[in-house]
Amino acid sequence: MKKLAFFALSACAAAAMAAGPVSPSAITISGTSNQTAALTSSIVSNKSHAGNTAMQNVSSNAGDIQIKGTSNQTTTAVGATVSNESVNVNDWANQNVSSNAGKVEVARGGVSNQSTALVGTSVLNKAKGGGAEALQNLASNDGNGILITGTSNQTVGGTHGTISNLADGSGARATQNLSSNFGKVTIAGLSNQSTYVVGGSLLNSALGRNSHAIQNIASNDACDEPKDPCPNGCR
Repeated sequence: MKKLAFFALSACAAAAMAAGPVSPSAITISGTSNQTAALTSSIVSNKSHAGNTAMQNVSSNAGDIQIKGTSNQTTTAVGATVSNESVNVNDWANQNVSSNAGKVEVARGGVSNQSTALVGTSVLNKAKGGGAEALQNLASNDGNGILITGTSNQTVGGTHGTISNLADGSGARATQNLSSNFGKVTIAGLSNQSTYVVGGSLLNSALGRNSHAIQNIASNDACDEPKDPCPNGCR
């Protein structure tokens, strides 16, 4: 196990040196990047317990992201369950599917294609418990600074499934974004956002005192909510 870990670390270091000096939190795509996840009769679960933090990325990028080339992010789920849950007091759970999370730039001449296709699949985002927070992104960009001067295509399609967002508990906050941009958004290029649901359900619920549920569908949201979930900038 130690040899395997050392070899993987060495490979990463060699790749980093070949690319030149790069910030540990920076992702630059100047060529073509293809990220694909195919889920069939599967369960993908991200859950935070007891004041902890849980983050899961599926066909996604997280960090300071600059797309100068072509980025293709695709997730297909058939007969699957995809869930993100924050289940106790002060938990934080974040799940990204075919998404970019952080400071995101689609530069002039760059192309970002984000697609999530769901067939007979359940997608759940839940914050349950006092102060619990849950954030789930599908084919979306989430961050404090989203700049699109190139081309951005965001698509979520669902057939015979359920997509739900639930905040349940005092002060609980649940945010779910579908083919959306969430944060400080500037579009000076081309942005296409599309969500379709056939024979399925889209649910958004806030239960409990001062709970807050936000669901964005093919939308741009500058985090300017009645109860702002990110007053100091989106996570």
